[in-house]
Amino acid sequence: MKFTLYDANCSGQAKNCKYPRKCLISNAEDLAAVAAFDHVTARFNKNYRSKANFIECDADVLDCDNDHSDNSTEWIYPEMYEGLFKDVSYVVVPSRNDGKPKNNRSARPRHHVYFPHKKITSLKDCEDLKKAIYDFAPFFDDGAIDGARFIFGCETKGIIWHEGSKSIDEFLAEKGFADFDKATENIQEGSRNKSMSLLAGKIIKRFGNTDEALRIYLDKATLCTPPLDDGELMDIWNSAVKFGKQLEQQPGYIPPEEYNKKPEWETPIPFDE
Repeated sequence: MKFTLYDANCSGQAKNCKYPRKCLISNAEDLAAVAAFDHVTARFNKNYRSKANFIECDADVLDCDNDHSDNSTEWIYPEMYEGLFKDVSYVVVPSRNDGKPKNNRSARPRHHVYFPHKKITSLKDCEDLKKAIYDFAPFFDDGAIDGARFIFGCETKGIIWHEGSKSIDEFLAEKGFADFDKATENIQEGSRNKSMSLLAGKIIKRFGNTDEALRIYLDKATLCTPPLDDGELMDIWNSAVKFGKQLEQQPGYIPPEEYNKKPEWETPIPFDE
């Protein structure tokens, strides 16, 4: 797991907007060194943090202050992320208010979770990914969805560095929380059949043979240049429907309506039990 952060030469300075130092993160020690300073996950034009200056990022960070509940049995602890985001690469870093009262709320676990992902080069895509993470795990602070958000620096211990087999964007796509059908690039002649066949298979697996699935498929077909004729498009779709029926016969098959359900977390058992 490797990703990039950008830090300032100060800590705790909310008015600072300059983040000039590029920091390559490949282990917990690297991250601890950067976390001591105010930092951001994105590169900005002239190193000046603002939405308008967004250039790119290959990681995002979300906050968990556990403000979603005052019941300690419903709090999210750093050790729980391995089960919540199975096989995903992430890093959990205690925040400067970890275990302290904040905003008239009692002391509780407070931390940041860093998720590496493929390089993103638009603010909208960055914020869409953050929104998808929040939709999957709404205990995160919804204020952290801002693509130009910064993190206050602090000396920290107890970093959890978790190497997974997939990135957060791959995980969310599998779970149906990241919309693969947002593609806007034209599908050129020579790759139209293959591209539409792959797309139809993914749609069937995720949504089943439904009117909504067919609508998404036909909407994406408008990207074909030149257009495929209606008969050919429906032949591809019908083949995908047959593929879906074959999947239904396989052991361990999970129907789309079950696969796409948002997780319902069980109430954590208190540590003293």
